[in-house]
Amino acid sequence: MSHKPRIESQDSLTERYARYRRMLCCVTPGLDGLLRSGAMHRTSFAWLSQQFDVILLDAYGVLNLGDQAILGAAQAVNALRLPYLVVSNNASQSPQGMVRRFSEMGFVMDVDHILSSGMAIAPYIAHSDYRDRPYFLVGSQESMTVYAPQPEKLMVNRLGSSQPLEEAEYILMCSNRDYYGQEQERGVNDLLQRKRVPVLLANPDLVTPKLQGGLEAVAGFTAMELAERFDLTLEGIGKPFTPIFQEVVKQFPGIPPHRFLMVGDTLDTDVLGAKAMGFASCLTLSGACAAWGANLEVLCDARAIRPDYVISSLNY
Repeated sequence: MSHKPRIESQDSLTERYARYRRMLCCVTPGLDGLLRSGAMHRTSFAWLSQQFDVILLDAYGVLNLGDQAILGAAQAVNALRLPYLVVSNNASQSPQGMVRRFSEMGFVMDVDHILSSGMAIAPYIAHSDYRDRPYFLVGSQESMTVYAPQPEKLMVNRLGSSQPLEEAEYILMCSNRDYYGQEQERGVNDLLQRKRVPVLLANPDLVTPKLQGGLEAVAGFTAMELAERFDLTLEGIGKPFTPIFQEVVKQFPGIPPHRFLMVGDTLDTDVLGAKAMGFASCLTLSGACAAWGANLEVLCDARAIRPDYVISSLNY
């Protein structure tokens, strides 16, 4: 069995992230030009928080790195006087668990402030062709407990299941925390040797910034490896894909898309997804793009994605 791959730089991810961009441009007329036209206005979060009706905040790289809040992030969020949501590609932790963790870092919020990609799984599947179809879940034990649709009936790799793996009609990719070198990797390989099935990306993130520096491969990276190796179809639920953002819109009916601001640390999930929905976008340099700084234009040109705004962090 394999080990979790090492990610040397953002440069190595450009072609894989381009797949997400192509997927969204194929279904969103005019998106290519919109993605290239962002002004990249350098400003502060304090100013931005007065310009919109709803603020959407990515979690990792915006609010925290590991178990540590990014300097000033808790104070900035706690001072907000307008509605906000933490919109995270976290499909491995319950909303209650996320709130407890943020509370320990000094954030004052409750579950009403949380919208995780795990929370978008059930409504997406309920209104799709995947409803009531068996699946193989790649994820943490909490993913299986909190987010798995009808696990006792449909999840072929649940503990104690006697269902043959080949009954799975799709793979639900939530987290690769318990994947490499473990039973989930063996099960996925066994399944895909027998049949090709689509991968539903609850967490499309390819990488996340590590506290000590550098990048760590996460669920989207694993899904992309499988898609390339076995020629599989990918279908997105979390950012940058629309299902999670549609859940945002449901919570704020009547607010025009341009009155939402998405603040994130990645071009290819946060900014791409926001622009595909017609939301304003802000890239913060406190996470995955921290190393680029003054050379950010180079990265944006390589990805052909330009945010509307750029900030150093929520603290500035």
